[in-house]
Amino acid sequence: MNTHHIHCLILLAASVLLASGCNTEPDPVAPQPSAPTPEQPASPDPVGVNLSPHGEAHLLPVPPGPDEGVRGRRRMDVDQLDASIQLVTGGIAWTESGAGSDNLFEELSATLGKPDYIDSTQEDLTVSLLFEKFLGDAAQVVCSELVAREQTISAEERVLLVHAEPESTPADDAEGVEANLRYLLLRYHGQDLSEGDPRITPWSWLFESSLHVNDGNTMSAWQAVCVALIIHPDFYSY
Repeated sequence: MNTHHIHCLILLAASVLLASGCNTEPDPVAPQPSAPTPEQPASPDPVGVNLSPHGEAHLLPVPPGPDEGVRGRRRMDVDQLDASIQLVTGGIAWTESGAGSDNLFEELSATLGKPDYIDSTQEDLTVSLLFEKFLGDAAQVVCSELVAREQTISAEERVLLVHAEPESTPADDAEGVEANLRYLLLRYHGQDLSEGDPRITPWSWLFESSLHVNDGNTMSAWQAVCVALIIHPDFYSY
């Protein structure tokens, strides 16, 4: 290929680039925003974000170390739970109505995770759905029996209605109802609350709400409070 042909190819390539709109001139510089005036403050810079890492973070709370003097809460085992329920209710155990006096905590101990020392040697102390289901059943039975017994014994023998009468309501004996709630929180949860403590408010609300849905039946309201106290984590954990 001679020099004449090379020059022709260069001119042809140049003409194709110009026809396709190729512009070899540099783009004009974009106008820069003017400096903000005192009347017009500068807008935040969306690009100026610090993306440098700051270390790792845990998704769950970090358990305290052995030197911090704090341990995690533990769930009662089956024997402790059975003994605690009988203690706060004045000796009422979880039994099946009409089927003898067998303690259901003993019958269901294997299901609730108690070891048999054949297949297992350590008790399962997780708060599983099965545990909560059986605890709710136990609370319903013992609280129903407790409420029925409270109406047939003298005031000195009561363990549920100590500072309030069976017919007391917040409308006619607000001090007595609150005093009885504070007594039950101490008996069931170990919380010694003073008069007017805001932590009593949820329990007062529960009592009054139960009164409303049960047409003013105070004993049904106290039974609801009893059940709620037993299924609360402050009762079965320590």
